Amino acid sequence: MSLSLARYQSTFGQQDVRPMIPMPMVYENVPVAPTNWEYRVLSVDTREMALPDVATLNELGDQGWLLTGVLDQRSSTGSAFVHYYFVRQKMA
Repeated sequence: MSLSLARYQSTFGQQDVRPMIPMPMVYENVPVAPTNWEYRVLSVDTREMALPDVATLNELGDQGWLLTGVLDQRSSTGSAFVHYYFVRQKMA
């Protein structure tokens, strides 16, 4: 199979335009391992200790932990707990 670029150049009317030749797609059956996660909950009793500061949160971030949620139970149940939920990809 051959392509004549002269025919395409006259069709488009521009010499710098080249036709796009389709790229062949190759599909493989490669098993994908599921991503494994590990979780950490930091529960703070505000009657006994202060909430984590920026340095503490940055240290957890440096270890790969991502803060995904905070549950403040101080106002809803009369409890003094604040829970911080973290997740990171488990290293095999």
